[in-house]
Amino acid sequence: MSENSKSNRGRKRCLTDSARKRNRATVASKWNKSRVYIGNQFERWNELKAILNVDTHAEVANVLLNNYHANNIVDAVSDYQPNSQKSETEELERTANVVSKDTAVTSTPGPSHIHSRFHTTCDVSDISSAGEYHRESDMSGIEEFCSSAKKAYEIEKSTSFINPFDLTIDEDEMCLLDDDSSDSDEEFQPNFNLTLRPSNADQLPIEYSDDESDTCDDDPADAAETDYKRVNSIEDVETLITDRPLLVYQQPLLDLANTQISTICKICNEAVSICVDNIGSATYLKWVCKLGHVANRWCSQSILNRRMHAGDLVFASAILLSGNNFQKISTLAKFLKLPILSSSSFHRIQKTYLVPSIDRFWIQKQESTLREFQNTDIIVLGDGRMDSPGHCAQYCSYTFMEYTSKKILCITTMDKRSTDRKSTNLEKACFLRGMQFFKDKGIKVVEVVTDAHVQIASVMRKDFPDIKHSFDVWHGTKNLGKKLTKISQEKGNKELSGWVKDVVNHYWHSAEVSTTCEEFLDVWYGMLHHIVNEHEWFVPFANSTVSTCQHGPLEDGSQTKEYLKKGSAAHNALRQIVMDKRLVKNIPYYLNCRSTSELENFQNLILVYSSKRHSYSPPVYRARNRLAALDHNSHAEREVMKNKDGSLRWQRSYNKKTSRWSVHPVKVEKNYSYVQDLIRHIITSRIEDDIGMNRPMELEADDPRRISAHLAPVPPPSTRDIVASQISRFENLNKTIEYWTAEGQ
Repeated sequence: MSENSKSNRGRKRCLTDSARKRNRATVASKWNKSRVYIGNQFERWNELKAILNVDTHAEVANVLLNNYHANNIVDAVSDYQPNSQKSETEELERTANVVSKDTAVTSTPGPSHIHSRFHTTCDVSDISSAGEYHRESDMSGIEEFCSSAKKAYEIEKSTSFINPFDLTIDEDEMCLLDDDSSDSDEEFQPNFNLTLRPSNADQLPIEYSDDESDTCDDDPADAAETDYKRVNSIEDVETLITDRPLLVYQQPLLDLANTQISTICKICNEAVSICVDNIGSATYLKWVCKLGHVANRWCSQSILNRRMHAGDLVFASAILLSGNNFQKISTLAKFLKLPILSSSSFHRIQKTYLVPSIDRFWIQKQESTLREFQNTDIIVLGDGRMDSPGHCAQYCSYTFMEYTSKKILCITTMDKRSTDRKSTNLEKACFLRGMQFFKDKGIKVVEVVTDAHVQIASVMRKDFPDIKHSFDVWHGTKNLGKKLTKISQEKGNKELSGWVKDVVNHYWHSAEVSTTCEEFLDVWYGMLHHIVNEHEWFVPFANSTVSTCQHGPLEDGSQTKEYLKKGSAAHNALRQIVMDKRLVKNIPYYLNCRSTSELENFQNLILVYSSKRHSYSPPVYRARNRLAALDHNSHAEREVMKNKDGSLRWQRSYNKKTSRWSVHPVKVEKNYSYVQDLIRHIITSRIEDDIGMNRPMELEADDPRRISAHLAPVPPPSTRDIVASQISRFENLNKTIEYWTAEGQ
């Protein structure tokens, strides 16, 4: 390997947020050392630049420094008096003409004109090279600070020579000359303070970061220090806390910035004041005088038909489409003092526009997905999910996923009021509804893969005998591992604990290599022989009279685990599980070795949109499940991220239950391209609505609230009756233990 080649091994360098901040501070420090501060001489500096007819400030500084080092500046300006009546323009022209005569003395090419007021020479080393932080985005090379008084500071001394183009000066050491200073040569100091930018300052590397904290101190290049409100004291903090943010759209803000509004009323010549009003998430500004004359009006948002604010509709859409709930967002807005729409407005918008638009949008996308599988034999994965933990569920959602593309084809939701308030029957009812959907759409399903649900297996045998039914092998091996772990903890079976993982892996291997039940049993029963160090055995039901292990020759001492003793308690316990009748009976369901892992991952995605800790109405619960399906289908074909060397990027994670590290590929970020189309549908539905939200909403034909308005099997009593009949054990908190003891005696 050559010396210049570098190894690509190991984890690629990735900067943390703090490292990026340090790097950015370093770059800013280098940048700020090349800045210029000349105080209130800014206008005179620009006039001199115009007279000298140079392009950059560096050329002006070069002229000043060249003439200063040539010791010609004292004679050139010795006749200058501070109280001279000449205009500054004439003085600039005179100084430029004087300096132009001395250009032959300098050795640096370029214009050699200067404007400065010196009564004595000053060594260049008297200028400090320490720089203080300035805004790095200022590109002019000169900063102007508005100062009410001129100050004089002591200059740090230095004996080393400094390149004039690398000169910097600390902001706290400004060499500003007071107007009342003496004219003597011994006490005079120059009245300008320069920090010169190198010619290659524009090529300094800048590291950009998405972290807002890295750029919060950066100001636009042409902005003055007083243009922005800054928090520098406790009073400013109180002002910031009492202030409030607003939801303002960019275009209305630009329109306001381009509007010229007079501060005097054109009708009565009275002063105009600004009135601020918040309606929902919108902010209204009104310019009005004391007599009530309105000079101008402005709203922070566009207004839809019947005066609905666009921000209210889009804000409500974003809450639902992102899987959030209004209660948490409302609390967030309350802490921020951000005005938003009310709870009643949100739920009316959700009921009138959001849920119907999501349903129509999902149906369009579903029809497009189903067209891809017309006239094709497909394999579907099916799994159910309850809306709450335990056995008190109200809703069940059953999802069907295509096996190859991993896209959601159908997702059905049902309320337990549709199954006589029996939540245990929900999964079966949802499964039947989904299979009927495929039949109505003309989709030919040849195999269905589910978990080992007893009711689903019974339905498949009776109602769909022509469709192959397979069990998820992961669920099967998980249940097998639980049984093995349980018996390995019993007395006399401790030596079996080291073989649990191997037995589970062997079941996976048996399902993967077998095509018939006989082959499966031949491979599966081989575990009982291998575990006691027997690698050849007789199988009466197999095609051959002798079967062997499929591994290669084993050398003595290569086995890391201790073999079990044939006929021991641990071996007999293992035989009972391996040869269990129900396990052997379910072998046909595992011959295709199907897995529903992708569908299990989708069930976790549903939690993002429909948490089990919140309750929803039936239409909203259905819409949230469909949003999860839209999210999954839109990002099902995401590619795996790659490193710079072309290798795949992996993310490691630790499982506390198994105490093992594992890795999974890192995919590119989601772009949610469908969201803008969905919001467009929602806004369009509002614009095309001629009635509005103040209308009675009719329940859908299959809405479970038509069966019963509540989940309880008995009608609820009145609140007054419940309060009257409720007795608390803590009504009289003044009764002590002595009181109850005395009462008992």
